[in-house]
Amino acid sequence: MKFQHYFIFLAAAFSVYKANAEDVTRFRGINSQGKFNESGLLKKWPDAGLTPKWVNKDLGEGWSSVIKVKDRLYLNCLDATDKNKESIVCLDLNGKKIWQTTTGKIWAKTFPSPRSTPTYVEDNGTGKLVVLTGSGEVCCLDSQSGNLLWKKDIDKTYKGKTGVWGYSESLVTRDGKVFATPCGQLASIVAFNLKDGSVAWEAPSNGDRCAYVSPVVYKNQLIQVTGTYVFAVDIASGKLLWKDNYAKAVGSGKDINCIVPLLKDNQLFVTSGYNHGSVMYEIQPDGKSVKILWTNEDLDPHHGGVVKLNGNIYGSNWLNNKAGNWLNLDWKTGKTIYNEAWEKMGKGVIITADDMLYLYEEKRGTLGLVKPGNKLEVVSQFRINYGSRQHWSHPTISDGILYVRHGNALGAFDLRKK
Repeated sequence: MKFQHYFIFLAAAFSVYKANAEDVTRFRGINSQGKFNESGLLKKWPDAGLTPKWVNKDLGEGWSSVIKVKDRLYLNCLDATDKNKESIVCLDLNGKKIWQTTTGKIWAKTFPSPRSTPTYVEDNGTGKLVVLTGSGEVCCLDSQSGNLLWKKDIDKTYKGKTGVWGYSESLVTRDGKVFATPCGQLASIVAFNLKDGSVAWEAPSNGDRCAYVSPVVYKNQLIQVTGTYVFAVDIASGKLLWKDNYAKAVGSGKDINCIVPLLKDNQLFVTSGYNHGSVMYEIQPDGKSVKILWTNEDLDPHHGGVVKLNGNIYGSNWLNNKAGNWLNLDWKTGKTIYNEAWEKMGKGVIITADDMLYLYEEKRGTLGLVKPGNKLEVVSQFRINYGSRQHWSHPTISDGILYVRHGNALGAFDLRKK
């Protein structure tokens, strides 16, 4: 009987591990929606805050998130030997460096530091990483060795039109292709074959300039937001399927879009900061047009993302470059449920896991655990006391571990109930 109980215990423990063991292969998780499929996480943290399992303070500057695949972590950093270049760093799950590979040139003008998050993809049994440098180079690496397999310059090739912060897109892959958005005179989006970097298709230019958005996938569509438009192209061919002038849909936007759209069924939520506001679109059954269901001028996130949870949309808004409230909108109607200040805090990044919200405010680096509902209810909070520069990186949760990057440092926090 003792042995039987022992094996039941082992089986239960293994099932909990499996529930938390989902890899994170791209920026903000599956389809970049900011939701991490975890369970058994703490609903309240110690009063003194969480203590990191480890902190690596020698990564090199950057604002990219970390992705986690099996027993490895990957993120984008300043190069170890050349501060004018970016590199991908591979760590083990204890934060120890395995390899570091130079990829290409940083964006050397405003806020020079790597910002795009690597994407992991399997290609005929081989793990690969793809990343876009701030200067517009699409790079593909072998995920095990770090060897650079191929590189393509979308900025020069397609006469790209960037904003003042360069290229910030985290790349999307599908069906053996990787997609990048030069917004150039010669193409809006380009699909490269993962195998060798050859061009699969080139979507026609839409006459716009780049934003700072990572696209999302809906059925056969790749949906992207640029400076003026939200539009979709066919994943197989690059054919333009529909386009809408998002810049005129609501508010008075500044042509600075940074937020990944949210998707639920055929509904698409698009938002951006600087008093621009939010729009809920409905993709029509033929997949060739959209219509506006509602607009909201309260929620205009700067660059911290939004999440959908229990029929609501959560995020922070832009009051100015240093301040913002936290909001909850009704998904169906767009009604603002709450618009509240987090005491002494500002705007920032938001993600969700295990039916809780995780807020990482950029002003002081405070990490908050929030219960969803009709008011801003911060259950626990503490400050990240390591790292450098702005608190702009988006946290990641995988296998019960919360990874929080702050500039040149990455920390790992165990969220699992003991």
